[in-house]
Order: sequence, then structure tokens, then C-alpha cells
Amino acid sequence: MKRFFLVIPLMFSMLSAIVGIPGDGRIMPNDRLYHFNYHNSVNDLQLYGAQKWAVKFNFRQVYPGMTDVSFNVAGVRLWFPNIGDSATVELYSDSNNQPGSRIISKSAPITDNLTDIYFDQETEQETVWLIVSYRTNMLNRYVAASYGGGTNSYFLNEVNDQFYLSSLALAGFNCELLFGLLGDYEFDTADIALTDFDIIGDVQPGGRVYPVFSIYNHGNVSIEQAEVEITMNRPGEAQYEGLTISVPSIIEPHTEYVYDGGYQFITLPQTPTQLRIEALLSSEYVENDILLANNSVSKSYNVFTDRQPILLVENFLQQVHYETMNSLQDQYLTRDTDVLTYYPILSDSLANLSAQQRFNWYSFNALPQTVIHGEHTIVGLTQSYEQLFADYMGVLSEPTTFISSSNCRMDAVEGSENIYLSINLENTNTDMYTGVTQSLMSSSRLFAGVFAKPIIQSADKFCLLKWVAFADTINSALTINQNIDKHYTISASGLFDNSSELHYRLYFWLQDKDGGAIYYANFSDFDPLLYVSNTDELAPTAAYFIYPNPLKLGGSLKISIPDLSLAKISLYNIKGQMIDSKTNIRGEVKLNSDLFPSSGIYFIRIEQEGKKPIHKKISIIK
Repeated sequence: MKRFFLVIPLMFSMLSAIVGIPGDGRIMPNDRLYHFNYHNSVNDLQLYGAQKWAVKFNFRQVYPGMTDVSFNVAGVRLWFPNIGDSATVELYSDSNNQPGSRIISKSAPITDNLTDIYFDQETEQETVWLIVSYRTNMLNRYVAASYGGGTNSYFLNEVNDQFYLSSLALAGFNCELLFGLLGDYEFDTADIALTDFDIIGDVQPGGRVYPVFSIYNHGNVSIEQAEVEITMNRPGEAQYEGLTISVPSIIEPHTEYVYDGGYQFITLPQTPTQLRIEALLSSEYVENDILLANNSVSKSYNVFTDRQPILLVENFLQQVHYETMNSLQDQYLTRDTDVLTYYPILSDSLANLSAQQRFNWYSFNALPQTVIHGEHTIVGLTQSYEQLFADYMGVLSEPTTFISSSNCRMDAVEGSENIYLSINLENTNTDMYTGVTQSLMSSSRLFAGVFAKPIIQSADKFCLLKWVAFADTINSALTINQNIDKHYTISASGLFDNSSELHYRLYFWLQDKDGGAIYYANFSDFDPLLYVSNTDELAPTAAYFIYPNPLKLGGSLKISIPDLSLAKISLYNIKGQMIDSKTNIRGEVKLNSDLFPSSGIYFIRIEQEGKKPIHKKISIIK
């Protein structure tokens, strides 16, 4: 028999569409942050009051057109947000799209979040209701759920012996209960499926890779002549290489065959390219195979060589999370890792609508969240957070790209407080698909934002101020030896009021339109005083005389304090690390160029009692 686990997944819709309706009819209070919290890295629906939850399973929908298919239910698999409680699971027949008569039941303690509960005997069903008695209240008010539309999941009110269904979808929740059934499909017709396909090995130009795949025999007949035909194509060369792998053994009914690479290999193209590999499964029963759609897998691979300049870590949090998250992340950050911080809750002093816009673009609905280079998301500050972060950072230590170089240029717009921004992306090495459905450019979105951090902060951890481009489309393919230009205007009015205290950067990146992988990321530092006209207002430090700037080897830097009060002068490098400090300075001081270890940009911090600290940037030439 086929071992089968049918899961109804769940996720929540946009926050504005969420309406909480408790199972007992009481009004749900609205004083909780976004109405939801996270537990155990899953989405948990916070809906206290309900005691019974239901999911409807229609097994014939999996095999449309068949009349002799059923499912042999052996047990259930459930995810519980909290352990230490108990649950009762029951199967009911279907009666006019309502739970009918009870078929079987089982009670068990919840000793783990992921819990399998097996019935005392198996039962074959075509359509069945799974009802879980799991009490939620003020102390235990969560039920686990995941992606879905909510149309198969219900919470129930029970009056005497009657159930009254309340659909999660109709209640405003775009989610499904995370409940599943364990068992086997039952039918006599042949049905095999290519359940998994991939390549392993040296995935780079000229590398040798080995196909790996899995085949599952769903039917009650043995498969003796299965084979997998592999076809490869690249831009301009359809089906340029192929390989056929014959399965050497008989695949018995309701069993899985795993091909782990063997000795047959494929040599990848010698030049950087996009690549698509299609695998087609066939057997002696191909004409009678019920679901031929299960017999093919198509995957795209990016065989790139250009290294991305930086790796982005995006943190969505409240200010109370900041220190904890930093302490968990710091030891795993590399020199090429930049941390971008967003505060989407407007009650936070550093929050803004731009941060909330990014938060909503990812379809998040609770805090905190961490996204590693667009590909991996860590939900909440759980016990496994640090290990997950370390693992994801290891996987993405050297991401590659098809963009060979970029240029970000900013120019002042004469007679205004606007900055003209031009971003150029160039591809000099990589063959790319140009079709709308295959092109990475057509399926990507460009982001560019102004970020800032205190000058004295050492690590590259910048907080979002404002978007310049948000999910902007790219209307042309970036094929080999081509480049594209995007142009924007930034209003500097009111944006750089703290320019003497903050380090500003323009971060820009190209990301999958569905919130997935970041294909390229880079940044450009800039000083707003070079672009805005009201420099007297933005730079109240003009009375402090610092000369010469730039300072050359062998010279001395002269700093004059405008009054006779004592001052402390600190020197920082571009990373915010202090390299020297002078105290009890009055009037004037000279600093030798030997204090600065190398050429580059440095910052001077001047502190006087009763005054706001000021910062000045200087250049050292050695």
C-alpha cells in the first residue's frame, strides 16, 4: 500500500482582510499585534474559544474521472503549537457536505508538536471528515495552520449533538488547518509518479553532475520497464544534450524506488548560462497511467560564475528585538554580509511606511522575521533560531549572479533639493533566456532604497528610511554583452536632517518577483551634504574648523573648537571602529597623519558638555 500523508497547508491573507470570529461567539479583542503570533516556525491561528476543528478530505479529487478509487485511512498527522495537552481525533462520513455519522475515534496525549495518532483499525473512505477536539482558551489560544484558502477548514460549535460549521474562509481567514491523514490510496490501475528529480555535483560551467530521482508506484501492479529520459536545453540550443536512465529493478506496488546518482553523468556547458533540464518517466503501462502529469519534472538551474558583491540579511522587528537578534546573528556574519533593518510597526520610533510596505510585500503578518538573501525565512526568535541562521548563511556564503558589474551614480539637480539617481546593470559573461516565461529579468523586480545608521556603529547594519524604487519592473532581457539603465529622482527635503550623525547608503538589488532569491545586490555610499542646497541648516558644525581635508601623508590635521569649553575628540574608520581618542581638548589640537593606519574615509566625533555631538568626514591620502 502506498504510504500517503495528505496535508492541508495554511497562510494568512493581507492583514486588512483578517477578521477574528471565535468559535463560541465571543468578540475577539483587537489589542494584539497583527492578531497573530508565531510558535515553532509555523503560522498559528490565534482564535481562542473553539474546541473542535474540522477538515474535509475528498480523495476522488486527486484522481478525477476514476470511480474505483478510495483511501485506506490508518491514522492522522497533526501539528500542535503547544505540547502537554491531549486531543481526540474522529473520522466522520460526509452527509451533504456536512459531517455525518462517526466512523472511528482515538484519543492521545500531545507529547510533541508534530504528532502521529493511529487508529485501532484501518478504514477505506472516498470522502471523509477529520474532526479534532483540541481546546483553545486564553492560556492556550493557538491552532496551527499554513498556506491555503480556508475553504476546506472549519471550526465547529456544538449544540446538544449537532455540529454547526464555521468556515475559516467565510470568517475571513485565508488559511487551512495543518491537519493530515496517514494511509494508502487503493485502486487496481497502473499509476507511477516521478516524485523528485535533481542534479548533484559540480554545478558550474564545465562541471560534471549526476541525476538523482525518486519514483513511487501508486498502483497495485508491478512496474518492470521504467525509465527516465533527461533532456537539457540552454538559450539558443533546445535539447542540446540528453540521457536515458533505465531502472534496473522491479518497482513493486506501493513502494518507492530511489536513484542516487549512479555512474551516469552530464557535463554542463563550458560557459556561464541559464539551463533547463526536463525529466520524463515512462513504463510499459504508459498508456494506462492515470496521471501522466505526475510523470514529468522540469527544473531550471543557474550556472553562473560572477560573484554577488554583498549578501543581504533583512530583519523585520520591533526595537525590543534588536539586541537579541544581533547577538544571535553577529558571529555568523561575513565581511560581505550587510544587515538591513525594517521596523514595520508604526509605534516604534524608527518605523515608517516604507518598512511596512516591504513587510507586506513578503506577505508577513507577525514579528520578528529574518530573510537571508531573499531565499530563507526564519520566523520568530525560537530556540532553533541561531542554528537555522548559521545553516542558511553557510549555504549562501558565495552566491553567484549573471550581472557582471553595476554602477550607481547620484547627481544634484540644480535649483532644487532633488538627487538624480542612475543605476546601471551589465552582463558580459552569461547566456540568458529571453522569453517572457524564462527570462530572469521579466520575473524579477528592482528595489532601491535609502538606508542609514549611526556613524559610530561598527557593523554594516542599516535601517530603511525611504524607497527610491519599490518592485520596479525590468522591461528588457539582459542578454550577454548588454546593459540596462534605470533612472529615479530622490527628494532630499527633510530626509537628511541628521546628516551630521548618520552614515547614508543607497542599497539596490534585483529579486524574484514572488519574494524569492536575490539575484544581485550592491550599494553606494553617499553624503547628502554634497547634493542638498540648504547646507547651513543641515550642517550646524560649520563653526568647527577642520583643515586640511583631505589630509596627506606627513601632514597634520588641525581642529579648532569654537569656544573654550572642554571637548572630547574621537576618530573612527569607515566601519565605525574607534582608532583614537583625545580628551580635555580646549581651543585647538593637531593630529598627525600617522594616527590614520591607511588611506581612506574617516570620521571625527566632537563632544562637548551640554551640546549635541557632531561628526565630520575626512579623507586621508597616504
